Amino acid sequence: MRKGFTLTELLGIIILLGIIILVAIPSIIQSNRTTDINAEKDFAEAIDTACQAYVSVNSASLNDIITGGVKSKTIPATTLISEGYLDGTTKNPVTKKTLKDENKNVTISNNGGQITCTYN
Repeated sequence: MRKGFTLTELLGIIILLGIIILVAIPSIIQSNRTTDINAEKDFAEAIDTACQAYVSVNSASLNDIITGGVKSKTIPATTLISEGYLDGTTKNPVTKKTLKDENKNVTISNNGGQITCTYN
């Protein structure tokens, strides 16, 4: 009696592994997309929270935006870092650079009485 697998058994195993791979790969890709989207949302929320805290503390100097006299004002993101509202080592999930390395700005806007902050 021979030991080993027949060609039919090996072919069945290969087909079964192929089916498992076909089912698993889309799930893995979708979970990676979901992770990226969540990282971008978390980053935007961190910027917005820091900016809102900055506006709250500096309301006297930003009164023209709060009251709607000026529609927007741009501040360097490094201001939020140096004043302790943001951690400079926070990474932008899109560029993979830290906030200190990107050296971008945050635009504070008054949109119909709602203060919004945009990282650009």
